[in-house]
Amino acid sequence: MKTFFFCLALANAVLVAAQPSEPLSPADQLNFGVVLEHPDMEKVALKPGVTYLKTDNGNLDLDIYLPPGMAADEKRPAVVFLNAIGDRPGARKLKSWGVYATWPRLVAANGYIGISMDCDPNHVMESIKGVFDFLAAKGAQFQIDAGRLGVYAASANVGNALNYLMGEEAYDGIKAAVLYYGAYGSGPYRKDLPVYFVVAESDVRQDNYDEIWKQVLLNKAPWTIRMGSGMPHAFDTYTDTDEARRILKETLSFWKNELDPVPPHHLDYKDGRAMMTALRYDRDRALPLLADMAKKYPKDVQTLNLYAGELMRANRYKEAEQVYDNLLALDPKNTAAVTGKIIVDYAGGNQEKAETDLKAAVKAGLMDRASYTSLGYSLLVLDKNREAAGFYEKALAMGPNGGDYYNLGCAYAKMSNVDKAMEALEQAVQYGYRNRQSYEHDPDLDSLRSDARFTALVKALE
Repeated sequence: MKTFFFCLALANAVLVAAQPSEPLSPADQLNFGVVLEHPDMEKVALKPGVTYLKTDNGNLDLDIYLPPGMAADEKRPAVVFLNAIGDRPGARKLKSWGVYATWPRLVAANGYIGISMDCDPNHVMESIKGVFDFLAAKGAQFQIDAGRLGVYAASANVGNALNYLMGEEAYDGIKAAVLYYGAYGSGPYRKDLPVYFVVAESDVRQDNYDEIWKQVLLNKAPWTIRMGSGMPHAFDTYTDTDEARRILKETLSFWKNELDPVPPHHLDYKDGRAMMTALRYDRDRALPLLADMAKKYPKDVQTLNLYAGELMRANRYKEAEQVYDNLLALDPKNTAAVTGKIIVDYAGGNQEKAETDLKAAVKAGLMDRASYTSLGYSLLVLDKNREAAGFYEKALAMGPNGGDYYNLGCAYAKMSNVDKAMEALEQAVQYGYRNRQSYEHDPDLDSLRSDARFTALVKALE
């Protein structure tokens, strides 16, 4: 309730400030400009009153702030400061507020064109759309590159701004959005629009921001969420501190990063970069890319190792075995290939051959600690838990490791050998594996959840 009365008081202050009267009040927040300055702000040229939309209630205008030193034929990116609540009759227009007169000027002093706008309160979305329709059609007349636009929305403006920006009709020339201390909306969020979202600490109450990161992850959206620690609502005009100014500097850098062209580049290892990107992000593309690389680089053992591993992942065991054979003909002591071939044997159901190949590898001195843990992990994934436990036991005989003890505990738990599993997990904790989330949520450990020892072990991790 306190928050409601505070907002009501601010609203009343706005109405009072709108009345033409005495000299400017030092307590009138509408006069406050941004707390970051630039030496070229006074050199910025202002084109006021540029009509972007004619309505039955009159013209809606833009104020356009042009950077100093622009050539006559030059076009620059622009940042639009969105009015997404509308200008109420009799009240002071938003673009005359200090924040909306100085933010665009600051942007222009930093080399971009700044734009503030009128808005019809009864047709907010139509007004916003009208701005971008105008810029697309006539922006070039004002030296605006309408294909490289940023936007800013703050406080109550964020809700409608977000609805427009994430909607199907959003102008495709908008390449970066800055949202300050406002509501975040429930999505869906676009994957092709970078957003810099700043939360003021004073706005965080109970769970009002708990969902934001979940929504970003759910939508795989390119958002940067900045917590304004120690910041009040409207910190960009209220807070005369270097901490506040740093957030504004970061905001300018965000626009610059998203709106400026990426420098030309001439990278080597193009095949490998594309393949590794696929392995880490778009796995279905990795196998054909590796197949092409294996043809192009038939004697490169790293390529062949990765190719065989992906063939095995696709259950193409015969092909994987052939690639490992080709690799071992080039490098007979390649331990990754030796281990991989044994895993192929197990995965393909040929346990006798796996044991034969393993004995040969041991005899040749090719089984090191990493080989045993690789076998253990792969067989754990394949649900061959007895064999996995055996390989982890061999690895741990060479020296303790918390992660290996944890996986050993998983293998025993999957076999419902509770005592052995608990012994291994206690050693895992002792040797530093204390990731409580793993212990609490790993389904491999489900057979232990009713055991008092396991409950006590997890509780001790608090």
